[in-house]
Amino acid sequence: MASSRPHGAAALAPLLLLLVSSCTSGRREPDDEPIEWADWTFPREPAGSPFGAPASEPDEAEALPDLTAEGAGIDELLRYARRNNPGLAAAFERWRAAAEVSGRVTALPDPAFRFTGYLEEVETRIGPMQARVGFSQALPWFGTLSAAGRMADRQAAAALALLEAERWKLEERVRKAWYEMAWLEEAIAVAEGHRELLTYWESVARSRMEVGLGSHADVLRAQVELGKIQDRVESLTDLRRPLAAKLNAALGRPSEAPLPPPDRALPTPPAIDEQALLAHLTETSPELLALTERVHAAEEGIVLAEKSFYPNFTVGADYTFVGSAANPGTKGSGDDAFAVTIGLTLPIQRGAKRSRLRETEAALRAARHAVDEAANRLASALEESLYHLRDGDRRAELYRGGLIPKGEESLQSLDTGYQSGDEDFGDLIDAQRVLLEFQLQAVRAEADRAEALAETERLTGLRLHEDH
Repeated sequence: MASSRPHGAAALAPLLLLLVSSCTSGRREPDDEPIEWADWTFPREPAGSPFGAPASEPDEAEALPDLTAEGAGIDELLRYARRNNPGLAAAFERWRAAAEVSGRVTALPDPAFRFTGYLEEVETRIGPMQARVGFSQALPWFGTLSAAGRMADRQAAAALALLEAERWKLEERVRKAWYEMAWLEEAIAVAEGHRELLTYWESVARSRMEVGLGSHADVLRAQVELGKIQDRVESLTDLRRPLAAKLNAALGRPSEAPLPPPDRALPTPPAIDEQALLAHLTETSPELLALTERVHAAEEGIVLAEKSFYPNFTVGADYTFVGSAANPGTKGSGDDAFAVTIGLTLPIQRGAKRSRLRETEAALRAARHAVDEAANRLASALEESLYHLRDGDRRAELYRGGLIPKGEESLQSLDTGYQSGDEDFGDLIDAQRVLLEFQLQAVRAEADRAEALAETERLTGLRLHEDH
C-alpha cells in the first residue's frame, strides 16, 4: 500500500492544479482596476471639417474650476458640469457596470468539489473503500461564452454611447441656461436705457408744460410709458433667480450658489454645412450609435439562444481512498482508485428553447425598429433646430442691420422735432416703444440662435461652437 499512495497523490495533482488555477484565474490584475469617475476623461471629439467644427481636447482629470474667479465663463461652467453633475456621474456608473458584465459572462462556472465519507466501509477485492474526493467542471457548448462576451461588449458600447449622449444633453442645458442669463442681462440693460430716456422726456414734457409750450396730456403719457417700462424692468430683474437656479441645477449645485456674471455678447455661429450634418447624423449621433450597438447586442443574443439547443458538458475526476485487503497477498491490495467522468446535459426542452429564440428574434426586430424611429425623429429634430438657427440669424441681421438703425434715426429726428415744437409727443413715444421692441427682439434672436446651435450639437454629437 505504501507504494500506491504516492501514485494516487500524483494522480490527484492535476485536479488540485485545476482547482488552484480556477480559483486564481478570476483575480483582477492591477491593470484591470476600474476607472473612477473622478479620473474619467471624455475622449477627444472628431474634427468637424465637413461641419465647420474644430476638434476639442479631452477633459483633464482636475479639480473643479472656481466659478467665482475673474474671467470665469462658459468653458469653466462646462468643465464644472462635466465633473460635478450627478446625472452624468450616474450615466458613467451605468457604463462601468455594463463594462464589467463581459468578464462575468465569459468566465467558466466555479468547479465543484465533492467529498464522500463512507459510514461503513465498502469491501472490495483489493480492500475497503474508505473515502472519496472529486472535482467537476461545467463547460458550456463551444462558442457560448464568446457569444455572451460579444453581447456584453456591445451592451457596454451602447452604455458608453449613452454616456456621451448624456454629456451632450448636459452641455445643452448649461449653454441654454447661460445664454438665457446673457439674454436677460442684455434685455435689462436695454429696458433700463429706455427707462432713463423716458425719465428725461417726462422732465422735458413737464418743463414745456410749465412754460405753456406743452400739455399735461404729454406729461401723463410719459408717466404711463415710464410705469410700463418700470414694470418690465422689475419683471426681467425678478427672472434672474430662477435662471440662476436652472444653471446651478445643471452644475449639480444649490440653487443659490454664486455664479459668474454672464457674458452679454452671445456667440455667433460659424458657417455650418447643414447637408453634411444631416447626411452623417447616423454616424455621429450618440443616441443612434447607442441604439445601433443594441442591435448588434441583440444579434449576439440570437447566437446565444441558438447555442442553447446544444448540450453542455461536465468533466471531472474522482479519487477513492482504499484500505488494505483482508488478505495481504491479494494483488493490488490497498491501491487507491482514480476515475475520470464526462457528462452532458440533454437539451430536450425544445419548446422552452424555441421560445427563448423567438424572444431574442423579437428583441432584435424591436432594436432595429428603435433605430429607424430614432433616426427619423432625430432627423426631424435636426431640421427644426437648423431652421431655428437660420431664423435666429435672419432676425438678428434684420434688427441689427436694418430696423434698429432706422428706428434710432427716426427717434432722434422726432426728439429734435418735438423739442423744437414741430413734432407731436405721441409720435415720439410711439417711436420709442417701437425701438425698444426692435432692440429686445434683436437680443432674443441672438439668444435663440445660440440656443439652437447648442441643440444642434446635442443632436449631432459634434462640436460646433468655437469654445469648448
